[in-house]
Amino acid sequence: MQCHDKWTISAWDYEVAIAPGVGGSLRGLFWQGSPVLRTARTDHILDAACFPIVPFCNRIADGRFEVAGVSYRLSSNFPDAYHPHALHGYGWVRPWQVIDHDMSSIRMVHGYSSGEWPWHYRAEQTLELGAKGVMMRLEVTNLGPGRMPAGLGFHPYFPGDGSTVFRGLHRYEWRTAPDGLPLTLVDAGDAVDWWKGAPVTTRMVDTIQEGRQGVLTVLRPADDLLIEMTPCPALSCTGVYVAQDAEFFCIEPLTHPTDAINRTPGRMTWLAEGETLAASLLIRAQNSLFGID
Repeated sequence: MQCHDKWTISAWDYEVAIAPGVGGSLRGLFWQGSPVLRTARTDHILDAACFPIVPFCNRIADGRFEVAGVSYRLSSNFPDAYHPHALHGYGWVRPWQVIDHDMSSIRMVHGYSSGEWPWHYRAEQTLELGAKGVMMRLEVTNLGPGRMPAGLGFHPYFPGDGSTVFRGLHRYEWRTAPDGLPLTLVDAGDAVDWWKGAPVTTRMVDTIQEGRQGVLTVLRPADDLLIEMTPCPALSCTGVYVAQDAEFFCIEPLTHPTDAINRTPGRMTWLAEGETLAASLLIRAQNSLFGID
């Protein structure tokens, strides 16, 4: 269903509200009427339930990088404010177009042919509702000559309260500077729960975790809701953002860590002309009383 560039798809106890013109974002995701992600209260991208990350993940330090001996500088792309680092790519700050849809799925595209990013690309995002949950797929194709460094991710926002627990087993976590850039990589020696079972709001972080084992889960006892996220293998990193006074937190499956284009270029995917990088994330909800098998 469409209403003023707002679309809704519904099936298998799930309903998703989408605003293609607002960065291809989700404005809400519901299971049996309960909000799985936070629900947008305005049409601003920073109020989204989830948005796509393309063609690079997280921050590029000061927007500066070099490829094949050529230096580039990207301006701040943070909506309505200055941010010292280029952030989350361009898909979240540009409109997407719906190219296919039915009652249980929608497919959108976003093209980048001019701007400070030196490469032309085409991104495609698909949402499909099924018995196993909400499948989100994202891909980017390099449309121009030269190898393009690429990354993808999903940026879901979850409602925060004092009882919500996030559990994701990771071996590594980056200690970061106040501006979110990585400082040192901490090795726990094994994949562990860095919150040790405590509510997510007890540990304030803006970090990247690596060495993930298993799925990511969010338990909301206040809503009797258990949410399971299953990232594809390409989404090897997990961004975690928990602010001190926020009403939300973010768990972001990503294909590469922060500022990889400068620090570890090999962690980017380098696409030749016509090549595509793809990633997917499955989100599933269930009553917490019964758990997820």
